[in-house]
Amino acid sequence: MDYIPNALVDFLLFIDDLVAAIIANKTRWGVPDDEVTDLQTDCTSFKSLFALSENPTTRTSVVIAQRNETRIALIAKTRQMVEFRIRRNPAVTTADLIAMHLKPYSSPSTSPAPSMIPKIELETPHPRVVRIKFREGGARRRGKPDGIHGLECLWVISESPPIHINDLLHSAFATRNPLEFSFDEDKRGKRIYFAVRWESGTVKKGLWSDIFSAIIP
Repeated sequence: MDYIPNALVDFLLFIDDLVAAIIANKTRWGVPDDEVTDLQTDCTSFKSLFALSENPTTRTSVVIAQRNETRIALIAKTRQMVEFRIRRNPAVTTADLIAMHLKPYSSPSTSPAPSMIPKIELETPHPRVVRIKFREGGARRRGKPDGIHGLECLWVISESPPIHINDLLHSAFATRNPLEFSFDEDKRGKRIYFAVRWESGTVKKGLWSDIFSAIIP
């Protein structure tokens, strides 16, 4: 079961507790200030739009659309924060995880390095949104192979195609389908480049895919 609630009210309570815990413990956990500020800003924006959408005098289709887009972006940043800064952080205790409504991360003791490369499907379902769906090569159903913890993705927005993996300056991680990116209006029409690989439960890395791309709608 996903740790992020679907219901808006439940999500609001969850994200409030998570952000508060990160702010209170960022020094102990070693979370960079800019990442904390970025997550806090998106959280504040979502809470403001949620309040407007719940008020009959301010609830409009535009406000609801803005609230939903902000929630998508906030969920993406939350997943990245949890996977990269919290679950794999030895300074984060079991009590810390429980306080944030997160189950302690447990990994298999013997997971080999992935030998396969993920098969990718790109979608652009909404303005400013790019979605990556992934599956095991040859598999009919989307999802991760057995023993795989998640999908690591490197990406960059660039006017020219990257030559090396190291040219992909940003990272993201997904433990379930899809991996979704949400961008600001000024990024529409620009090309985003990606490369992906599997990561096992013991944080062993697989082979990088080819670099592929999409136009941000």
